Amino acid sequence: MSWRAAAILVLVSWGALSFGAVYPWAFAPLYAGCAVVGVAALLERKRRRMTTADLPLAVSLLLLSIAIAIQIVPLHADTIRVLSPETDAFLQRYVLGYAAGIERHPLSIEPAATTRALLATYAFGLLLVGSARALTERDSLQIAKGVGVLGAVMALVGIVQKAMWNGKIYGFWTPYEAGDSFGPFVNRNHFAGWMLMALPLAIGYFCARVERAMGRVKPGWRNRLIWFSSPEASQTILFGSVALLMALALVLTMSRSGAMGLLVALVIAGWFVTRGQSTGARRALLATFLVFVAVFVVWWVGVDRLASRFNEPGDVGLDGRLGIWVDTLRIAGRHPFFGTGLNTFGTATLFYQTADLARHYAQAHNDYLQLISDGGFLICLPVAIFLAVLIWRIAGRLRQSDSDADYWIRIGAVTGILAIAFQEAVDFSLQMPGNAALLVVLLALATRRSRINTAD
Repeated sequence: MSWRAAAILVLVSWGALSFGAVYPWAFAPLYAGCAVVGVAALLERKRRRMTTADLPLAVSLLLLSIAIAIQIVPLHADTIRVLSPETDAFLQRYVLGYAAGIERHPLSIEPAATTRALLATYAFGLLLVGSARALTERDSLQIAKGVGVLGAVMALVGIVQKAMWNGKIYGFWTPYEAGDSFGPFVNRNHFAGWMLMALPLAIGYFCARVERAMGRVKPGWRNRLIWFSSPEASQTILFGSVALLMALALVLTMSRSGAMGLLVALVIAGWFVTRGQSTGARRALLATFLVFVAVFVVWWVGVDRLASRFNEPGDVGLDGRLGIWVDTLRIAGRHPFFGTGLNTFGTATLFYQTADLARHYAQAHNDYLQLISDGGFLICLPVAIFLAVLIWRIAGRLRQSDSDADYWIRIGAVTGILAIAFQEAVDFSLQMPGNAALLVVLLALATRRSRINTAD
């Protein structure tokens, strides 16, 4: 295994197993590790010419970093009053020194929180740019396999822990805030979010193994049946069981957004299977596997149990989400150009929240709306540019995959990205640094440079 694949797997494992790296003692080394690995990967490939595909990705991330940095530049009160009158009014009530006119203040209402977001952007940006330039096809296969193995371990931990739950994660760690924990995550929705990204990558690796094996098997059902008795078939079936175990753990979280995200992921994977297979036998084999995964997990958990879960009001039901979404849009309307500051939503709702006042909403339960509220036009514009660059680059990479195996790893990464994008419309899994780190790895795998055409 190359140092690149090993380092990325260490980062992903740390981010997941350290409770999603939500605590400072966990996310600080995660950010540092991401930055170091990203810089090392860039230095390893420093002699490779920057291509037309590499430059827009780096520039879009640089623009995003600059936009976030603007939010934490200290300004005089008169300047803030002109740029964002609502921010001035907020700070008059929230910051004593500002109200007294004796100190400057950034546009961010909570500069320390926005600074943490900026550091995370730097770290993850370096990891993305470096990995996208340096990872090879062999690295991609090793990472996909490693994430699948890690996912199986986390699935087993989650299932056993759920059966023996004593209020402590791993049997000894009491979360700072009580919640519906599952596996190493304090919130079961965040575990489901991690699995929504990891599971499609594991399925992509399974499809790559099937594609490679079927390409070597002679035509005829007899030869295919003989292959099932080979060691290669045993390893492939074993990894298919790993994917099945991950899907089961995801559904056992009873996370509604996770279950819907799994359905979306399987539909997307099925579409790619029917579109990307050249022979009916391979198409039937992979499609049957995907259907089996869906049917098995629903049968194991129980249709009635799943249906009753979707009928439960939950801690933050649809009514609660709708209320806070309206508040989020109201905050965004009051801070349209510069936002309240990235990562400051929990502070803003101390003053602006009107929905469900029995609880304080520190997240909007919709990261798209929260981004608009926190970032305003200043942040949303570079984010839109970054997303456009990603879509353009991923589309190009899918057409230039080095091999069938490389193609399926990219498809698994893209499916995971789309699945978590779906969940983020009703949740906030990517606010967990460990989940964000896995997303960056998926982006790197999807945008990795192709050996076939490095000139783009």
